[in-house]
Amino acid sequence: MLVRRIAGFAGAGVAAWMLWETITPIMRQISLGSDLATELLNPPVSLLRIVSTALLIIGGLLALGAIRGAVWVFSAGALVFALMTGAMISLGADYTVWADEAILAPFLLVICGVLLFCPRK
Repeated sequence: MLVRRIAGFAGAGVAAWMLWETITPIMRQISLGSDLATELLNPPVSLLRIVSTALLIIGGLLALGAIRGAVWVFSAGALVFALMTGAMISLGADYTVWADEAILAPFLLVICGVLLFCPRK
């Protein structure tokens, strides 16, 4: 039980950091005159990062509170995050765009495995 809570806390913390790293450039571009729709949907990577990190935070907090269903919410966020990272790499995006994601996606998938295979008591 303690391992699941620690994994949930670590996953929520990493996801919160990635959410902050996503929102900060969006806010900067909006302050320079861009509109929100352009920043979220052109390309849709920002929107996918916000959705996946929000799911990861919710799933991590559910695991921290030992609430049933945490693994499914966290897994959905981790899979969206990993697929987004794979898509950016395969489409030839600059490595500075996906470097953090390439490091953190496997870490989040490991946390997903911990939540999935550690028994709840």
